[in-house]
Amino acid sequence: MTIAPDTLDPVAADEVYVAGIEPHPRPRGRRVLEAALDLWCASFGGLMELSSAGDVVVRRRHDDGEELRLAAGPPQHAAGVLDEVRSDLARLDPEEFRAAWAIA
Repeated sequence: MTIAPDTLDPVAADEVYVAGIEPHPRPRGRRVLEAALDLWCASFGGLMELSSAGDVVVRRRHDDGEELRLAAGPPQHAAGVLDEVRSDLARLDPEEFRAAWAIA
């Protein structure tokens, strides 16, 4: 995360954006119901996986505006999705990142 000495333009996308995992934008009651159904299914040896880790969300650092939201999938896959996005943030410049992830 370094800035070129002669310019204020960001060198890497992670200077402009930050990625993290956030809950799905849905009512709390539904999240509780899905978690309860998952627990019930797991207690009988099955996997329903209605609940998930949430979404991988990329936000602008300067105003916290949402740029990208990706379904992270089941909890065991969420870390991989987040790592992929963060890797691209670190190695690509902002324009390349927007093009790679189809951000208008």
